[in-house]
Amino acid sequence: MTRGCLLIVLFLPFVSYAQADSGFAVDPERGRIVATVRCMQCHHLSTLSRSIGPGLKGVYGRAPTISGVPFAVWDEAALDAWLTDPRAVKANTRMQLPPIVARDRADIIAWFKSEREK
Repeated sequence: MTRGCLLIVLFLPFVSYAQADSGFAVDPERGRIVATVRCMQCHHLSTLSRSIGPGLKGVYGRAPTISGVPFAVWDEAALDAWLTDPRAVKANTRMQLPPIVARDRADIIAWFKSEREK
């Protein structure tokens, strides 16, 4: 089991880049996996507790908890802009991340949205 998880972690970014240009339907379950791989190092995904960054539970539809972010709520457009380039949204943010391709961003946002609807 551990070996299988390790393979997913190692190869998921490459699979994402290969499929980024093709048409795709959003997949919340895939978004959960991508968020676990890409976000969990700095954020709690199932609580509001702060890790390095704020907890992401219920982030979709919630007001940003960091000052200086020009969004009233984290909706699809706001999350996409933030995940595309956090420093373009808030120049002095401490959040640094490698680029996230469009499909991964869409799936992560779909997962955030589906979690809110539960």
